[in-house]
Amino acid sequence: MVFNFLRSGITITPREFASVTLLTSGTLAWFFLIIYNADILFGFFDPSETSILIGQLIFFGIAVFSALLSSLIDKKENCRKFLIFWVIIGIMTTILLPFFQGIEMLIIFSVFLGFSIGFVLPDSFTMIADCTNIEERGRVAGFVILETFAFAFLGLGLIIFLGQGIFEVVLIMALLRSISLLALILEKCEVIASKNKPELLRSYYREFIFYIIPWIIFTLVAGLAQNAIPDDQAYEKVASIGNIIRYALIGIFGLIWGLLADRIGRKWPIIFGLIILGAGFFLIGFALNPNVYLIYLLLSGIAWGSFFTIYLVIPGDLSTPSSRIKFYALGTISPLMALFAISILGEYVPLFSTSAFSQVLSVLLFVSILPVLRAKETLEESKIRKRKMKEYTEKLGEIIRESKEEK
Repeated sequence: MVFNFLRSGITITPREFASVTLLTSGTLAWFFLIIYNADILFGFFDPSETSILIGQLIFFGIAVFSALLSSLIDKKENCRKFLIFWVIIGIMTTILLPFFQGIEMLIIFSVFLGFSIGFVLPDSFTMIADCTNIEERGRVAGFVILETFAFAFLGLGLIIFLGQGIFEVVLIMALLRSISLLALILEKCEVIASKNKPELLRSYYREFIFYIIPWIIFTLVAGLAQNAIPDDQAYEKVASIGNIIRYALIGIFGLIWGLLADRIGRKWPIIFGLIILGAGFFLIGFALNPNVYLIYLLLSGIAWGSFFTIYLVIPGDLSTPSSRIKFYALGTISPLMALFAISILGEYVPLFSTSAFSQVLSVLLFVSILPVLRAKETLEESKIRKRKMKEYTEKLGEIIRESKEEK
């Protein structure tokens, strides 16, 4: 029933809808579990903090490189085979991880994990945009985020239930990544090849820059804020529960923001997300304790839901089929580069006062609203009015029918 409600008015077939959403959500859930379990995965090769940092830097760096490279490769009709190959590489690398140790194997596995994410995400995002029109893209993107964090939420719960050992982690992660493989088998989805390549107006690139600036700032400050939290048992206990709840909130609010994005436009969900996370930073700076930290995690879940959904939509709105993968590649590497920077800068955050640092992050978030206000709304006002008129007409028709039935 919920699935039918979400699909009402959507132009793509149920099979195609399931395929493009599962392809992306399976890969994203796998990626988020790598980040969440980085100490377990990279620490298995060598438990030193330096080795874990090296693994993370290589993983993010290769993911950025391969995402850029993927946007330059002319795949034509072989996109599906290309994706199947790299999804299988991701599954096999995950499964084989517990059977090797040492710094050399850490480097090799980090490289293959990075390639497996960077070569897949831009194309899978592009498929979502290719299969949807602008009036329904927010809803479909919201459903992708709901699926992603439902899988991640379930995966985290199972990992904790099974004991958080290396074999349990890789088993759950391999199963999640297999969802993407199932999606590619389910439907022979391909990236649309544009026969005529219309020149994209320079203004579209400028608008994309306005939108991408807050995306980078949001990812960077959200990651750095986590390093400002004291490293003691009380906060770790809150984090173990709060992060799971946060994943659930990201999924739920990802869908809510997606529905709103198709009604009120893309800019307001971004602005609300920045304000909500900024409020969380203000609370941390004002009076940091475990209860406040839990509230921050919940607020960040609501804010992340906004950003994940809207930035699945924006590149598709501002691009043509021929340029779309380049826009999505830039949208993919921006947070990956922020994560790369966080891996390096995170250890220096505890040197600063938590209060002062949180206030600086709050200011950065509020300042990042300015480019969004300057950016052009990608969902035209005429389409918003058209949707409202359609809903008004449908409601009026229902009232007339009900009045006739009463007579």
